[in-house]
Amino acid sequence: MARVWRWQRAAPLLLAVLALASSAQALFVIEKGALKIKFPRGAAQAHRDGFDVSMANFGSPKYGGELIGKLVYPDKEHGHPNDCKPDCNFACQNFSSASPPFKLNHQAEPGQRTNYIMLVDRGPHRDDMQACKFAEKVWNAQEAGAQGVIVVNYEDKLTTMEAPDDQDEVSYKYLRNITIPAVFIKKTEGQVLKDLLKPELEDVYVVMDWNDVLPRADKVNWEFWTNSNDMCGAVCNVQREFIKEYKHVARELEGNWTEFTPHYIVWVCPEAYRDSEECKSQCIHKGRYCTPDPDGDLTAGYSGADIVQENLRQLCVFKLANQSGQPWQWWDYVTRFANECKMSEQNYNEECAEKVFNELHGNEWSSLSALRECIGDVTQDADNPLMEVEMKRQRGGGDTGEVYILPTIRINNGQYRGKLSVTEVMRALCAAFVKGKEPPACLKVKEDECRPGSVGDSVCAANKHGKTKCQNTFNGYECVCGPGYVTQTTKDGKLRCLNVNECKTLDAADLGRDCTCPRCACQDVPGSYKCISDLKDECAEDHGGCWRQDFTVSGEKKLFHACQDNIEIYKGNIVIFEVR
Repeated sequence: MARVWRWQRAAPLLLAVLALASSAQALFVIEKGALKIKFPRGAAQAHRDGFDVSMANFGSPKYGGELIGKLVYPDKEHGHPNDCKPDCNFACQNFSSASPPFKLNHQAEPGQRTNYIMLVDRGPHRDDMQACKFAEKVWNAQEAGAQGVIVVNYEDKLTTMEAPDDQDEVSYKYLRNITIPAVFIKKTEGQVLKDLLKPELEDVYVVMDWNDVLPRADKVNWEFWTNSNDMCGAVCNVQREFIKEYKHVARELEGNWTEFTPHYIVWVCPEAYRDSEECKSQCIHKGRYCTPDPDGDLTAGYSGADIVQENLRQLCVFKLANQSGQPWQWWDYVTRFANECKMSEQNYNEECAEKVFNELHGNEWSSLSALRECIGDVTQDADNPLMEVEMKRQRGGGDTGEVYILPTIRINNGQYRGKLSVTEVMRALCAAFVKGKEPPACLKVKEDECRPGSVGDSVCAANKHGKTKCQNTFNGYECVCGPGYVTQTTKDGKLRCLNVNECKTLDAADLGRDCTCPRCACQDVPGSYKCISDLKDECAEDHGGCWRQDFTVSGEKKLFHACQDNIEIYKGNIVIFEVR
């Protein structure tokens, strides 16, 4: 596979065809997430192994968790007579502009809303219709109320749905604001799902599962492939924001919990072209390490050589910071360099870079001379050890795919898919720890998926197994034992909720008068209790209409009857609910 430079819209033709010769044999890995049918039961049994899907390179996959939702396909033959241009099943038009407008959950009350996973088609693959980007489809589905999207291919193979590479504000909107997960499925398997969605058939519920997407480890190793270029539009902006926000997390995780390594994609010029003006302008070390010109103009502005030299400097900053036991210094340096050394202000250069290094007290954890020595003479006709490592790691090998787009994140040698944001990357990092060994930072979540009226709050409240309390976690939320239950660990390590009988465990003062008066009773219910006050004595009036008769016992006349006061039954009604 030829390497594609995703940031460059008008790169000089020569460099565009001079990718590494090895890339034709490089491994391209599709990261897969599981998709299974939950209901109807018959369909779930018929496809018990589920379907392979490839994950989108944008959006918010729920690493370490799953999403259950009702499947919907916006197509006329499947119960949705809405008109769109092109047809609604391609999701290329905002669904609010459909005729009539198409909206999921638009009539549902808060707390009663259903999770919807929308099935849409790739394309259209027709000459009379304009196809749209994957991200646009997912955005339109999200705006219509979907919590997840499955895109069906028009052929029987998987591919990765890439993020938009345009530099406009629309692409930036997709990169930053798509908050739902999206996956890609083969044509044949997509048809299986469509066939289940006929109006006369049962509702279909599916599960999108990301529990085992990434390898797990006690200490998580991860790589971030980036670039110091600041003229690449939306993608550059997103990377700068991520680095700026994550540098605070890096201090907490790096060293003890995670081991981070930054990387930079490298291009080369074959020896036959190394004396060309294109290679001289865009490469260092006599064409060995290159980066495309940032503005596509070899005769003006900054060159690719300027960028690749700063990339090397940033690798050296990391090397020195890591040797000092302070790897987070890389995050601080890159953030400050991006803020202070800009191409637009004509100070993207060595002088500004060394000023930033000194502002970070680089001479306390290393030295400026060590930094310069690490960079070396970039005009030399010789290999650079750091750049050689970059090229080797970039090619991948074994089950590790080649890195060919920016930005790219690998976690425990598995490739991260999803948008570049601290919340989403943290969710993935936390899902890569051995279960039960996640660091405390993994419990810090920015999204409140348990807010009143949210899906998490509603799902847990309706749980019949005692797990009625919604608790935020790094992978979204989980239902745990709620009020009125205690957690018990079984011999096999599983957790279950046992109901607490408050009628027996609470003091009379805590239960209140309505539970403890002479004609009151406390009755246990799952997760709580209820008071039954002012219970009528049915035997007080005409003995409840039951049999009665006077008898003389030991010389005394006594009345006998068959009426029994229910107060004792109510007060003795002890029910223990065991929930597994």
